[in-house]
Amino acid sequence: MFKALIFDFEGTLVNFAWDLDKAVKEAKSVLEERGVKIESDNYAEIYNFVASFYPSLISLIDRIYDKYDLQALEKWKLKEGVKEVLEKIGVKKAIVSNISKDVLRDALERFHIGSCFEVVIGRRDVPLLKPSPVGIFKAIESLKTNKKDVLFVGDSRSDVEACKKAGIKIAVLEGENKLSELDADYKLNSFSDILSLPIQGL
Repeated sequence: MFKALIFDFEGTLVNFAWDLDKAVKEAKSVLEERGVKIESDNYAEIYNFVASFYPSLISLIDRIYDKYDLQALEKWKLKEGVKEVLEKIGVKKAIVSNISKDVLRDALERFHIGSCFEVVIGRRDVPLLKPSPVGIFKAIESLKTNKKDVLFVGDSRSDVEACKKAGIKIAVLEGENKLSELDADYKLNSFSDILSLPIQGL
């Protein structure tokens, strides 16, 4: 029985609205202007590369990503059943997202679900983004629980990879990636399917 849940945000609790292509193009352009060339077209890989090897430039990438967070904020809609399901689940809950915490808090307030979460971890709270597991480890520590008792709910390959590295179970919804693309412990057709999982108190 799971005694704590960690949720991704975009694509999981809300629709996926981040403009990946434009953000990546802008980040790579800014880096190239400063003599840093990176082959990857994955926004998290770009961020983690800069954080690891060019930490003095990470504030530039943060500012770019902040802009796309704010653009997505205007487009997000809560997925069907999210508020009702979160309120039924009595175990401790956290969010671990690659979105900045300021924008996450604005969104959680707008959708009236902020009180459902004991812990919210955003982009600037960790040195590396998912698929690094550091955010998950931080959430587990903050929730004061053991990883064997934790279930992550996400929607992307990076969520799956982060959970495998962290050694925790994951349930996935269709969001950033299709269900068929994801190697997860549980596959959910709707958010309300979470209520059929072995979660304490349900």
